[in-house]
Amino acid sequence: MTATSPGTATSRRRLLSHRAAVLGLPLALLGTGVGASALVSGALERSGIEQARQASEQLATSEAAALSDAVRTYTTALQSLAATVGNQPALTDEQFQDLTATMTSLPGVANLTYTVPVADDPQAVARAQEQLRAQLHTQLTLKPQPSEIGEHRFVISYRGVDASGSALGADASTTPQITEAATSARETGRVAVTSPYVLLADRSLPQNEQQQSVLFVAPVVGGPAQADRGVFRGWVSAAFRTGTVLESTADRPSSLQAQLTLWDTTNAMTPQELTLVDPGAALAQHSAQADVIAGSRRWRLQVTPTVQAHANEVGQDPTIAFAAGNAASLLLAALLFSVTAGRERARRQVEQATVDLADEIASRRRGEEALRTREAELGAYTTVVADRLRLPLAHVTALTEAARQNEMWTPTQWQERMGHVKGRLDSAYRLVDDLLLYAQVSELALTERTIDLLTLAQTIAAEQETAAADRCEELRPRIEVGPLPTVVGEPWLLQQLLARLVDNAVVHAPAGHPALITLAADLTGSRFRGETWRIEVRDRGLGVPTDRRTSIFEPFAGEDADVELGSNHLSLAICRRIALRLGGDIGVDEDPRGGGVFWFTLPVRSTAGVPVAPHPVTAGAAHAPS
Repeated sequence: MTATSPGTATSRRRLLSHRAAVLGLPLALLGTGVGASALVSGALERSGIEQARQASEQLATSEAAALSDAVRTYTTALQSLAATVGNQPALTDEQFQDLTATMTSLPGVANLTYTVPVADDPQAVARAQEQLRAQLHTQLTLKPQPSEIGEHRFVISYRGVDASGSALGADASTTPQITEAATSARETGRVAVTSPYVLLADRSLPQNEQQQSVLFVAPVVGGPAQADRGVFRGWVSAAFRTGTVLESTADRPSSLQAQLTLWDTTNAMTPQELTLVDPGAALAQHSAQADVIAGSRRWRLQVTPTVQAHANEVGQDPTIAFAAGNAASLLLAALLFSVTAGRERARRQVEQATVDLADEIASRRRGEEALRTREAELGAYTTVVADRLRLPLAHVTALTEAARQNEMWTPTQWQERMGHVKGRLDSAYRLVDDLLLYAQVSELALTERTIDLLTLAQTIAAEQETAAADRCEELRPRIEVGPLPTVVGEPWLLQQLLARLVDNAVVHAPAGHPALITLAADLTGSRFRGETWRIEVRDRGLGVPTDRRTSIFEPFAGEDADVELGSNHLSLAICRRIALRLGGDIGVDEDPRGGGVFWFTLPVRSTAGVPVAPHPVTAGAAHAPS
């Protein structure tokens, strides 16, 4: 058997290494190229999705503007009719028909009426019928119904537009929606709009053919030249089918690209659907909203694009980029294979390759020096973090050892000990989450929205009350939320900032006393130099010494006793980074009544055109620490 010399074995290993490089480098390049193509394709797709979202918001805004124009047109026409009727000494039915002739062309109008109030008394109804017959020159028959408001409201003139039958002589006081709007119009002197209801003429139709309708109601008073100047006479009203109105105001191409849903959100807790324009195609996952004011009602237009419209906005760029990137990567990998194979052949022909080892060594030394510097910087930070994590881990270890030595624990004892373990682990998890948020908050992308701070603060206060539900009544936090403004900012970061300041006040309440917290706002600065909102969280807690009012906003700058109160010495540092990220500042002052005043500022900005933040505020994937 022939022995193999060490030199020969080394040469074989080197040969195998070079051959592996011939295949390995092209494959590595191909893998890197495919990965880069996927990243570029993903970025383009996210950009396309964002463009699709913006397109939906623009569509919602434009459609809402068109609907608002229609509402103004209806309101103006009805106000003009009410003024004209008020300037007539005694309106006949023929005159009413003439005055309303031009209004029949309004989109979606179903009927036009003139209604007058009559006392809830049979004799009063009889006298009114006799007088109205003489005034209107018709054989009007009033049809009183039991009334719960102390008066009847009779339709004395009626013009139907697209509905059969007539409501002439009907008592409108029996319809709650009409009664509410008419009462509002008489009290305010302005046009009022009813909540949605189905017209009497439509209630005989099949269920799937019935439309929701609304009634625009304007008060009629005696005109300046009339004997009854300024005296309330009655109401003129126009009924509109909301489905027909929305279809007439919607842009035709838009209605084929998205589903349009109109809601009455006057009562935010129980929104009512007014109508829906369905494009008859599959819908995308996202939607956009815009508000429309109709008299005293608030409508919300929701736009949900079709899958095809969404795909058109995203485009084919992601697919093209992925395919082109993969093709380029494959071509480069083939070229690299050709180069490395040629080099390998040259290496075999030329025994010695010239390599500039000096530069390589110098470069390596520079890299090692930079690495040592970085390790030194991270060392101090890691020491503090390890020290903060050691406390919960020490408790977990102690409880685990105790559990191992006490095999006779009852289930209740086990549950109590495991509760302690879970509490300590939760503290460690919160520390890790806060570390991630502290490191990432300065780089997070801002998605600005219009934020109602009052609603946000009330939600935070409710969460604190829920969290303290297991405490006795005397020790539960008492949070007073004063008037707070509507601002523009990043919803999730602002929620984190306000919630952490409130939580800090709760945690540092005096032992044996409830936390007394007040949230308020003040407008500071000037229009010339820039106005800012100063948001304050006042507490009657332990207060902050003067020499610590700056350092408490540094990481891990708290007292050791704070850890036992549930603090990890990062929350206020996170608050400072968030305040700076939102373009403001943060600080703490002494409260003359005791305790401290933690405050932060936000620049005053216009909310026009800025979308409203969802409620409740939630963290998106880009914001949640991972």
